[in-house]
Amino acid sequence: MTVLKKVLAERFVSSLPPLLDTTKPAAEQQAKQLSRAFSAFVLHKLLDIMPQAAAASVVDDFNDKGIDAVHYDEDSETLYLLQTKLKESEQFKQDDALPFCEGIRLLIRQEFAGFNQNFQNRKADIEAALDACSRIKLVVPYTGDGISKTASDALQALLDDEDLDEERLDKQVEYYTAAEIVRDLLAEQAYQPVHTDIGLQKHAKVENPRTTYYGIARLADLVALHKDKGKALYERNIRYFLGSSKSDVNKAIKTTLRDAPADFFYLNNGVTAVCDLIEPKATKNGTKKFKVRGLSIINGAQTVASAAEFVAQHPGSNIDDARVMLTLIKAPADGLFGKRVTKARNHQNPVQTANFASLDENQERLRQEIAHLGFDYHYRPEASASGSKAISLDEALRALASQQDDPRYTVWLKSEPARLADPESVEYQGLFPAALTGVALVNAVLCHGAIRTLVVDYEQKAAARSQEKLIYRHALHVITAVMMKRLRQRIGAATVIDPTTIPPLISQPLDQLRQQTFDLGRQRLLGEGPLAYFRNQGSVASFMVELMETHFALNADPVLPNLRNINTAADAYPRKRLLDYLSGKAPQL
Repeated sequence: MTVLKKVLAERFVSSLPPLLDTTKPAAEQQAKQLSRAFSAFVLHKLLDIMPQAAAASVVDDFNDKGIDAVHYDEDSETLYLLQTKLKESEQFKQDDALPFCEGIRLLIRQEFAGFNQNFQNRKADIEAALDACSRIKLVVPYTGDGISKTASDALQALLDDEDLDEERLDKQVEYYTAAEIVRDLLAEQAYQPVHTDIGLQKHAKVENPRTTYYGIARLADLVALHKDKGKALYERNIRYFLGSSKSDVNKAIKTTLRDAPADFFYLNNGVTAVCDLIEPKATKNGTKKFKVRGLSIINGAQTVASAAEFVAQHPGSNIDDARVMLTLIKAPADGLFGKRVTKARNHQNPVQTANFASLDENQERLRQEIAHLGFDYHYRPEASASGSKAISLDEALRALASQQDDPRYTVWLKSEPARLADPESVEYQGLFPAALTGVALVNAVLCHGAIRTLVVDYEQKAAARSQEKLIYRHALHVITAVMMKRLRQRIGAATVIDPTTIPPLISQPLDQLRQQTFDLGRQRLLGEGPLAYFRNQGSVASFMVELMETHFALNADPVLPNLRNINTAADAYPRKRLLDYLSGKAPQL
């Protein structure tokens, strides 16, 4: 709903017919405009028409007789009649359906007198559409919990009414559901499939178990493809281009292209790609052409991107002699086999476990959501992952881990961060559930970053080699985890937090928490160093219990004495019930 309302406000509201009733409070008018814009959004998506044309079809206002939009599609000779419902959880009910049915009856009988001015302004066009159309289609879009039976029965009764005497009325209502809205919104930020032709010299074919072609490709052809398609070419690779300055291998690639391009074939491991379709075409001058659809390079991104960077930096260079072994495997990139190939081929390279998060479909869904919010989520490593609007996978992992009630996450952040980054681990899957929204992830990262900045500042200002400095350094994740619990409501809000509001919101309570952490640390760290102490799960759990009791002002809570004595072996982590209770009692900022 957050993304949808943002799209409605930015793309459609300004093109809508003016509101007929402007006496309502501003908040009500704004909500009405979004509701009207939703009809335009649906026409835009279903019929692939421009937002302005879709908005011009809206008649929604008072006295709309239940019809929110009227649009005639000349190509299909279809008249579309819409009634929409922009409510987060409500069903489309009988009370919504009955006015729509009555409005349709009036429209078919061309009894327009009772319709509003928006409708009257288009009366001539609507009459012409009624005269010319071969089909009348009812469309009911909704964002809530579906259609009630009484509503669907009312619509069906209208369609089955022979007294209407209208053969052109389509007997099937088209429902545009919440799931389809999500699909179409995310598709806006998806990379388009790569369809191209590729030439191979000295090619060979493997029939079973997967159709595979391999041969020698011109590196210049792959560079041209990189220039044309960009990131879409590496949609299923575990990494984007890391930059030549970050990798000795990438530097070596560019050196070879500069000094001995003809030797490139012998010095490179080659490129592997998966694709949905491979069709052999004609052979010319020893090169076999292949029509390829849904191409994605899954191994060798650094090879192609480094070569493209070299050509861009040296416009006069000639790499026509450079060749590379290219393997084309017919397998859907997002299928299980495609993922297995990606993982296996990349295990031969020096990659981190976290890189394989790129194979998690949930990460791509989050990237698409977050793009709608104006941020760039880089869950694949790449050189361009920087800037105030960039969010890395590492930042996401740390922010989400700091939100957990389980104190082991604060220890793992310090001692075993790779454990959280492994897509096959229970811990990773707990951080990235399917229910995690892009808004919640962005808000968590913004809050986590603001807290971390202040705590690091505490450490830098503490006396050199002092115990205070070491406590702030090694209790960083503990302090952050406690403060994140106080921001739970803001992180879970429906809109992205304004980053400038976070520091003034947290500075005073965080300074109080800093002092409480230092005081508790001096009591606990008798003869033990902060590094070892905050790497120990038992120590951290005990420390966080006492710190939360103090910081949340719960020392006199009557429930705590009983919870302190409960420690069940079946619990997921020690003192779970006590820690969960304390976390749930965090006073919200």
